[in-house]
Amino acid sequence: MSPRVVSVVNMKGGVGKSTTVASLAEVLASDGMRVLVIDLDPQSNVSMMLAGQDRWIDLRKGGRTIDEYFNQYVYGGEPRFFREFIANRVSDIVGDPQLDLLISTPEFRYIERHALEKWVSQGFDIRQLNTRFSRLTSSAIENVGDSYDLVLFDCPPGISMFAEAAIELSEFIVIPTIPDYVSRLGIFAFRKRALRSMEQRRFTDERIWTLITKFEDHNTLHASEAAMLKEQFHVFDTRIPQAEQIARAAEWSEQKRTLEQKYGAAAQVIGTFAAEFRERAGLI
Repeated sequence: MSPRVVSVVNMKGGVGKSTTVASLAEVLASDGMRVLVIDLDPQSNVSMMLAGQDRWIDLRKGGRTIDEYFNQYVYGGEPRFFREFIANRVSDIVGDPQLDLLISTPEFRYIERHALEKWVSQGFDIRQLNTRFSRLTSSAIENVGDSYDLVLFDCPPGISMFAEAAIELSEFIVIPTIPDYVSRLGIFAFRKRALRSMEQRRFTDERIWTLITKFEDHNTLHASEAAMLKEQFHVFDTRIPQAEQIARAAEWSEQKRTLEQKYGAAAQVIGTFAAEFRERAGLI
């Protein structure tokens, strides 16, 4: 059985995208789901959150990174299977959940440019380039598909070729957003692009859901913008609050801890979102 593939993406940065991926992955893995997180963002935030700096450095030195995986198709060399690049059992949550990770590094930002330069010089047009990126990403997932129930892509801000490939492979898309006017406008453009990809596979906009993040209960602007988002898009009922515990949870701990210890009072709302996500994405 193939895993459910989900992209978490927003063209705008600073909306809590990587935090959403990390917390969702930890809750679902703690519930017994086999989860793989693939970091497509050269900022490497979710990689650091889930693996910690020391393990991230070791993986980088060992060449077990997403840029090294794609390097072999750009520069050649002895091929390695996708599963060889994956770090097993990351996260500082107790219980040793099956939460695996393919880390990103700052070098990943150059791979796409080098690939484009090489393949364009070989006569590829933009459509063929998109197809090539999609096929490479698809074959990677197929290589490990029997090992996971869920693959979560943490996409970079904006739209790269790799993010496009992830979206095209996804059966469900989560758009984290702060409830403000500028962020709401940005969702319109992105949803149109994502929907075109999904319609090719006969999916509808029922597969694209917006998650309100950094929500402040007593902020009247947040309340009005949240209501407008509800009118215009499919929006999760759960709202992720602006909370110090969630921000602090991004810091790696050498000591294993429970979800409650890691996320404090915010653990309940994160658990509620994970349950709603499972329902919306058809994982129940």
